[in-house]
Amino acid sequence: MPEQDPLATSHAAIPPEPGDYAELPGGILWIRLPIPGALRHINVWLVPAPGGWFLVDTGMRTDEVEAAWLTLEPKLPLATGLRQIIVTHHHPDHFGMARWLAERHDAPVCMTGEAGAASTAALSETTEGSVQGSDGFARRFGIELDEPMTAILRGGIYRRIVSGLPCIERLEAGGRVAGADRDWHVSVHWGHAPGHACLFDRQGSLLISGDQVLPRISSNVSLYPSNEDADPLGEYLASLDSLAGLPEDTLVLPAHGPPFAGLHGRIEALRAGHGLRLDRIVAACSEPQPTMEIVAGLFPLQRLDPLNRLLATTETLAHLRHLELQGRVRRESSACGLRWLSG
Repeated sequence: MPEQDPLATSHAAIPPEPGDYAELPGGILWIRLPIPGALRHINVWLVPAPGGWFLVDTGMRTDEVEAAWLTLEPKLPLATGLRQIIVTHHHPDHFGMARWLAERHDAPVCMTGEAGAASTAALSETTEGSVQGSDGFARRFGIELDEPMTAILRGGIYRRIVSGLPCIERLEAGGRVAGADRDWHVSVHWGHAPGHACLFDRQGSLLISGDQVLPRISSNVSLYPSNEDADPLGEYLASLDSLAGLPEDTLVLPAHGPPFAGLHGRIEALRAGHGLRLDRIVAACSEPQPTMEIVAGLFPLQRLDPLNRLLATTETLAHLRHLELQGRVRRESSACGLRWLSG
């Protein structure tokens, strides 16, 4: 079926500029912060809470984002206090400014246990361990990494764009976050990142979705050394099934792109997109294929920067791993190296 344009039913206000905000239903304040790359911005949400506000996500730790926050703070109605900072997951554009903001506002940082563990691991990983892990991973899956891609996979960049590890209070699946006149219900999802939290306001049919459901692009779902025995794509598809149980008229507040309605149609489009990619891989593997040939058949590698080349490669691996677990493809080693074959 043709992909629905979620913007056709968008409830978005005019997107705020960095250093400013827009007000949405329920008194929620929409803030956009700059990030490098094609996405350009991340949305963070300031939500009315008893005796103040809570913030969902924080932005990446860069000089530009710090300047944006310093410009914003005098404009925001924070005289009553920032009561807590909720981080949907450990990726640096969401977690990067958490400690900086927590220290400025004396506010606790709340994440799921899995997301907190992922941030701790990313900040503490040694170079030696990451080198060994990435080299073995590349051999086992037949991937070829150029030097910039290898540097990203081995880590170190994360520590430069995160303000440090704050004290973390645990956010539980099925728990509630108190709003000013309503509760937000916590659900926890997998596939894009471990322990990704979403918040749903049943009274207002509002979903703060983080990266789990986006209006214009599909969330990156990747296989890495840390999860190579798992099925991240299967986990992500299961999360879509879970979110499909929310009302169709839910207004989605995503981390990237404008707020949108039409949640069920967007979920169907995301599932269809992954299904099409899986079928293309199976068809390509009717004859033995090296991993990087499969990647090149799905993504324009020559036009991508190192980060997006790595993401294209690891996302392809997530699809191959899902198909392998389903028995639709298998890995074979030969004198020519690792090959993937259908069946």
